[in-house]
Amino acid sequence: MGYYTITDYRPGLAGLWDSAVAASRNGTFILTRPYMDYHADRFADRSLLIADDSGRTVALFAAATAPDSDSVVAAHPGLTYGGLLPAMNLGGAAILEIMALVADHYRQQGYTALTVKPVPHIYHRQPADDDIYALWRLGATMSACRLSAAMRPADCLPPDTNTRRNIGRAEKNGIIVTESTDIDAFHAMLAQNLAERHNGATPVHTAAELRLLACRFPENIRLVTARNATDGDLLGGCLLFITDTCVHTQYIASTPRGRELRALPAVFSALIADCPRTWLDFGTSNEAGGHVLNEGLLRQKYGFGARGVVYPEFTLNL
Repeated sequence: MGYYTITDYRPGLAGLWDSAVAASRNGTFILTRPYMDYHADRFADRSLLIADDSGRTVALFAAATAPDSDSVVAAHPGLTYGGLLPAMNLGGAAILEIMALVADHYRQQGYTALTVKPVPHIYHRQPADDDIYALWRLGATMSACRLSAAMRPADCLPPDTNTRRNIGRAEKNGIIVTESTDIDAFHAMLAQNLAERHNGATPVHTAAELRLLACRFPENIRLVTARNATDGDLLGGCLLFITDTCVHTQYIASTPRGRELRALPAVFSALIADCPRTWLDFGTSNEAGGHVLNEGLLRQKYGFGARGVVYPEFTLNL
């Protein structure tokens, strides 16, 4: 058994935190402080740094208080994923011990439950599912399960017949796909898209937040749009979150005219043809924690050759 100490995160540890994210098996830019802290006013940070007996930081735990309950710690309520970020050389038995210490730390602080959304494997620089094993050993149960659609563009399945037809129609319609910096125009299209097609839903990020984050992470957050070759009208696009291993379509939107002219098939086809990472992830197709599957949306993603990747969530009663 090792000897580990846990330190509650505080702003003065931001540099140490970000260095440990970069050195971890599964850390991504959304788990660094310049990203996590953009919404610090909404979530009470409860993240932890774990050091070994030599004082070296060997793991992080990204978490905050759940917005609907002060008695629950969530990892992470404001992010797609969070939880444990282990160093490259940390063993499975050590991670089991560390997760037990993390649970005990929160228990002693008065929390009654811990929910964890582990970093999906497509974002791992090296395999890092030890935390899922540790959660199971500690008695955690799966409380949500969302289904995403991802592919490895270098050796993906070919698109199906309907998808090939839609890509061909986009080419005939003269759709032009380019990188853009016009986040405000994309966000306006996205907001209208969500309001009209998803029962008044709104984007998680405001336009101002997306501009801020894109400025902080110019290599990680990029916008790809489809426009009409004749008049230059914005027809659709994807806001991409790019990690070391994966290109993730954080937001996807199109206009009614864009859907008619097949703007998004043109965008997806371009992303697949020129993907700079091992994985391309089209995102989840669920509501209600995974209990509701948008079959039509998932079918469209599968049509390009993507297949299922699970985004699980676990709850551990403390």
